Amino acid sequence: MLIAMLLTAMSTYGKSRQLPLVLQRTFEYKKSVAGQVHGTSTNVYSRYTLFVERRNPMLFAVPTLYVIARGDRQYISESYSRLVFRDIDKYDAFRQVNVNTVPRHRRTMPTLIHYMTPNLYNVTLIQDHLLSPFHPKNAPCYKYKSEAATDSTTRVTFKSKIKNTQLVTGEAFIENATGRIISATLNGEYDMLDFTLYVEMGPDGVASLLPHICDMKGKFIFMGNRLRFNRHSVYGLGTFLPDSIREKDDRALMESLRPDCLNEEEKAIYHIYDSIEDSKAAAREAARLADTTTVDKKRKYNFVKDFLWDVIGDNIVNRIRVNYGGKDKGSFRIGPIFNPLYFSYSDSKGLVYKFDVQTRYNFTPNRFFYFRFKSGYAMKQRRFYFNIPIQFMYNQRRNANVRIDISGGQRIYNSSILDDIKSEGHDSLDLDNMKLDYFHDTEVRMNNNYDISDNWSVQGGFVYHHRYAFDKSGFKKLGRSPSYHTFAPTLQVQYRPKGWRGPALTLNWERSFKGFLKSDMGYEKWEADASLQRQFHRMRSLAFRVGYGVYTSKAKHSYFLDFNNFRDEKIPGGWNDDWSGEFQVLNRNYYNMSNYYVRTNTTFETPLLILSRVPWAGHYVELERIYVSTLFAKELHPYTEYGYGFTNRLFSIGVFMGMKNFKFDRIGCEFDFELFRRW
Repeated sequence: MLIAMLLTAMSTYGKSRQLPLVLQRTFEYKKSVAGQVHGTSTNVYSRYTLFVERRNPMLFAVPTLYVIARGDRQYISESYSRLVFRDIDKYDAFRQVNVNTVPRHRRTMPTLIHYMTPNLYNVTLIQDHLLSPFHPKNAPCYKYKSEAATDSTTRVTFKSKIKNTQLVTGEAFIENATGRIISATLNGEYDMLDFTLYVEMGPDGVASLLPHICDMKGKFIFMGNRLRFNRHSVYGLGTFLPDSIREKDDRALMESLRPDCLNEEEKAIYHIYDSIEDSKAAAREAARLADTTTVDKKRKYNFVKDFLWDVIGDNIVNRIRVNYGGKDKGSFRIGPIFNPLYFSYSDSKGLVYKFDVQTRYNFTPNRFFYFRFKSGYAMKQRRFYFNIPIQFMYNQRRNANVRIDISGGQRIYNSSILDDIKSEGHDSLDLDNMKLDYFHDTEVRMNNNYDISDNWSVQGGFVYHHRYAFDKSGFKKLGRSPSYHTFAPTLQVQYRPKGWRGPALTLNWERSFKGFLKSDMGYEKWEADASLQRQFHRMRSLAFRVGYGVYTSKAKHSYFLDFNNFRDEKIPGGWNDDWSGEFQVLNRNYYNMSNYYVRTNTTFETPLLILSRVPWAGHYVELERIYVSTLFAKELHPYTEYGYGFTNRLFSIGVFMGMKNFKFDRIGCEFDFELFRRW
């Protein structure tokens, strides 16, 4: 069945028919353009209006919308920025003038910014989503019709063959002689946004790959909340402002930069805002004049509004982002302190509360410092766990960095200690109920990595483990230590035959000497790993990994067998989701029982697989995945795990079935919120 599903996903949508000649020229147009987008810069004016048509308390939980969850129902924002492009949809923006009516000048719905530079000729229109109808690889997903618009242009309409959130409908006017897109209108629904996007492209050369005018209108609907928005951007403006001007709030300057006129609705928003501000100012002035005890009395501090609402409330449910240092060299980020939309669920951990803090400071373009505190609390296990990576990059060109990872809260199982204690006698004690086989594990790992070239990397360092009994009372009765320590030097060599875009072959060595730096155990282990992540057209990808590990030596009473690659995400660059590369329903007790393993993990991902072909479901499903994993280890010959998962605008879910030695073992489910992850 899995093979049939894969073949279905890899197949096209019926037989290809002859496409209009002008569209075939469009498919090749980007290759005919001389020059590169990289390094191109432009001035852009952008205007954004937001209308709150219906709202309720759930709007507080939406990132960047907390600030408008009460008060006014209509807002306007204008900005004038300098853009330096690295690619069509990747650029550095320097906002020089910014005026708006949003409280405290906060940004609202910043995800709309990505839609204002659509990459029409690319596989995906907006970053890594929305399949473009103007790319030949996506043609099987669309139906096209063409008709003459003028003697030199053709109107091409397109619609998706199936109802899927990754596909769009609309029309484009194309130049007959070259295939250049003159303008296009795109209609779609993705990530809680129902939108219409109108793009007027530049006239020729590199400019023809970039928008000249981009208009977006649409609505956002979430749990009874309904917002309507409009965004208008004009590129290629000729007015250059000094680099010293940044984030200037100057209405008069903006009026001189604005390339067009405000409509009546937009003027009304400014008028209402100014009237309210003038009334507040007049009231403050009247209160000041009426008070004869002081010349300049400060506004009375309102604890509920100024502290509970503006400070505590905003920071609890939304991300906190702050830049610091000269020229914003440093950045500080905190995930929502308490937002129910950022919880996750798994069969083994239950409901998981997550908290994330990170900071980075760039000393030079080639050197930076990075710190992160990533933690969670698993309510089913009643366990707090954390991971703290600390990294100093001293030569980014060679990926030369020193990294320290500190992690704790891991609960591990080891039955070999209990087996040794049973062999010593102690018949008078009920050993099986003394919890002698469960331990906490705190780990400190330090590595220094250096990329010799795009093909070779070398990494050396050490790893320290402190494992201590979950219940120490039993060990005290037996006169045994409840704690175990290991310190081991490590070495890793990685070979990438085709550079960073191809497979990666990794060899790891680790050796602990009993008695060295108070190590309780002596061992030597080797691990070999090969991994590959391959991207295909139409947003499809295949991730594959095979690995082997073995303890070549192990001193007596070396109880804890811990393979680095057994359950970590080791594919360079990371997997596309949180569950690939791991065994989801395998009993964790097997992790420290075997002195060897052989494993494989495969994940196939596509937006168009099973549910995408169901009319109602396909309208919401963004990505689907198939998982197949196998493991050979002690008592497992083999263990196999099959899974299916999908992602929509609300959540990701995966269902996994484990087979132990060709017999059914168990079924498990993983769940994670996806709401506003890209916001």
